[in-house]
Amino acid sequence: MSIIEQPISPYREVKDQTETSSGERATMATWIDERTGLVSANRAFLSWPVPKYVERNLLYSLGGLTLVSLIYQFFSGICLLFYYDPSAEAAYNSVDYITYQAPLGWLVRSIHHYNASAIVILVFLHLLRTFFFSAYKAPREVTWLSGVVLFLITLGFGFTGYLLPWDQKGYWATRVGTEMAGQVPLLGSALAQLMRGGATLGQLTLNRFFVTHVALLPGALVLLLALHLYQHRYHGVAPTISKRGQIRARHSVPYFPNWVIMDVLLGLGLLALLIYLSWHERAPLAFPANPADTDYSPKPEWYFLFLFHLLHYVPGRLEPFLIVVVPLLVIGSMFLLPFLDTGEERRPWRKPVTTAVALFYVAVIIIFTFLGS
Repeated sequence: MSIIEQPISPYREVKDQTETSSGERATMATWIDERTGLVSANRAFLSWPVPKYVERNLLYSLGGLTLVSLIYQFFSGICLLFYYDPSAEAAYNSVDYITYQAPLGWLVRSIHHYNASAIVILVFLHLLRTFFFSAYKAPREVTWLSGVVLFLITLGFGFTGYLLPWDQKGYWATRVGTEMAGQVPLLGSALAQLMRGGATLGQLTLNRFFVTHVALLPGALVLLLALHLYQHRYHGVAPTISKRGQIRARHSVPYFPNWVIMDVLLGLGLLALLIYLSWHERAPLAFPANPADTDYSPKPEWYFLFLFHLLHYVPGRLEPFLIVVVPLLVIGSMFLLPFLDTGEERRPWRKPVTTAVALFYVAVIIIFTFLGS
């Protein structure tokens, strides 16, 4: 009796190979997880339940979009470091080379330039959303405070990065900024000396701004950002103030892919906008810094413009008062807010004092920025 051999189906072979491959991946994942715990931790991170009302809500995606924008900024900054020379003699030429000769250098530098403004806007809007939703109340005080410090670090990036091209605009704007710091009562002279590294702007100033911009501030940012994200995960999403959101809060969805997809789509939209702005108008580069050109009229970046313009409305003897009092008043009130507003009411229209103060701050910043521009 003969045995007829049946041909093996190619589909069966593909299925066997797929099952073998999946089994190997599962075994590898198990091996890694047993020794590091990264696989299970990653699964727990992605499956974190979030309230239904945050899904497809742009206001709740501001934090994620800010994180994506920071990633763009870190990546573009690292690319620029391959060509940048932090010396007073060669800094300008290296930036000029990046802008006009390095492959896609104009695009990377322009994205870095425009994205710096985008980060300031996003962090500011994120803070406003957190304020008007009263997400700073207990037990989320540390989340709010770390967010305020992250906002200050963002402004620090803007101030220290301004000088690095060593062009006229950055040089003279930094000179005005250090002179303003020198007017601070009691500590002004020492503060200006610390920032400049000497009596005037020079190589030591560029060294200090460069190290602060690429090492100190990024290190502080990473640590504060880790604390901020941990607190956000630990306490969860703050309760919503809308009735519709409270109804939807009874249901939750996994963080991935529901919330992640929105952040990714918004991040791609931001990247497209940055590329368009870079293509439409490259990041500016003025003439090389000339300390002897006293006719140059400097202006700071737009996010410092309101304070710079406020100085036009006060007598010279009151400038130190304005330079110290205005930042201390705004920043101090932001730090004290979660300890002063401890009530259970979260709706901004039911908290007239704190809401009016915040709207006054925002109005002053917008109006004087517009006038200064």
